[in-house]
Amino acid sequence: MTKQEFLTNGKLDFTVSKKTMHLYDTKHADDYNETPFYATVNDLTGEALGSVRGAYTVKQNNDLLDLVLDKIGEDNYDLEDSKCGTFDKGRKVYMFIKYKKMTTDWGQEPADCYVYALSSHDGSQRLTFGVANQIHSCSNMFGLLMQDKDKNHIMKHTKQIDNKSISNSLEELIEANLKGVSSLMKTMQRNNISYTDSFVSDIMDLVADDKLKVKTAKWYVRRKKIEDAIADEMDAKGHTYYGLFNGVTNYLTHQADLDLVSNLTGKGNAISSKSLQMIVKTMRETGCLN
Repeated sequence: MTKQEFLTNGKLDFTVSKKTMHLYDTKHADDYNETPFYATVNDLTGEALGSVRGAYTVKQNNDLLDLVLDKIGEDNYDLEDSKCGTFDKGRKVYMFIKYKKMTTDWGQEPADCYVYALSSHDGSQRLTFGVANQIHSCSNMFGLLMQDKDKNHIMKHTKQIDNKSISNSLEELIEANLKGVSSLMKTMQRNNISYTDSFVSDIMDLVADDKLKVKTAKWYVRRKKIEDAIADEMDAKGHTYYGLFNGVTNYLTHQADLDLVSNLTGKGNAISSKSLQMIVKTMRETGCLN
């Protein structure tokens, strides 16, 4: 698949312009006062996407893709097994790229690796990179932003974004993050927890809080789905923190009616990230994790 075909499939085959914003004087209809602000505009639809200041640099979708692929590394990606698109009413874009250089070993099973990038055309989202995994057994998927103390995975929409002197590769950072996730999953597999443990119910509360005084019909549907998902995954993968976490990702991937973007940066991601934080915190408190 070519880069242009990839962008067209994801409906990212449009360009964006930055146009000066004016104040319109209703008393004198022909009087327009220039402002220091600009509007970013989708050239295909004519829709204004957001207001930005002069320092904001528009990065076209094809240039964003080139930058993302440069960061991933030549020959390390497979566009055939990748996705892209817009979200937040077309103001933001995502690119979900298959990282074919490696498949991570999660102990019980292998996991395919992806690198995702989030950006925007309205000034609300810096170009940010994350990693994601999809396990082979049931296609459960989750993603998380990269961890890097130097924040090389975040880039502002300024002239610096085009600075070729800045290192083009995030390859070492990508692999370090993917291996870190793999190591954590193996540790979670070695530590048991019972389905009847109150902590499991606390995790379920992230989807449908049992402490609510008023429970709607939708609450009961969500609670039943998350209970069944966790029970099934713990039976299949073990009564461990790994089985518990897979119950959450199974629910979010297959049963919660959430799209890919939500599981990368929206409601689904918030639930999976919070559940993982809770699991890591509990494992540390009980001496399972240093």
